[in-house]
Amino acid sequence: MKKILTVLLLVACLVSAVGCANTDPTPDGMQNVALESAKYNLYVPESWVPSSYNISGAKATPEDHAPNVIVTVHYPESEVTPASYWSEYCMPEHTMVFSSFTLIEDGSDATLGGKDAKKYRFSYIFGDTLYQCQQVIAVYDFNVYVLTYTAISTAYDTYAAEVDSIVSSFTFK
Repeated sequence: MKKILTVLLLVACLVSAVGCANTDPTPDGMQNVALESAKYNLYVPESWVPSSYNISGAKATPEDHAPNVIVTVHYPESEVTPASYWSEYCMPEHTMVFSSFTLIEDGSDATLGGKDAKKYRFSYIFGDTLYQCQQVIAVYDFNVYVLTYTAISTAYDTYAAEVDSIVSSFTFK
């Protein structure tokens, strides 16, 4: 009887261990840099440096002005779509804040975390530096999620493929 109980206990432990194995959804070669409290996963390449601020984000290299990706969440007072959020909130703010704001890509269809999204690409001058930015906007559970990639214009294309991978790996919890 003791042997049977021991074997059953051993089998239960093995089944429990196997059931818990490989439950980490992080894609190979990536790390999750979303805040613990976030309702999403933001996966970036392992070589990227997680933000040292209290935001979900990372930068491509340790340098101060390295290309970076962040996710912000907005809580609109009324129902919006990705396109209406861009036109009513983002576009007016960007044109007011950024010098020489130029829209490069105007709301192409995209997905973010399996949700329909819109992608916008633009450039602007900050100080004496020309930047390019990409924002992918999705609405989920009445909240607006904006994944923003920012880089000095000359470095933008260098990380574009990695950013595409970051966007396609993004998931909601």
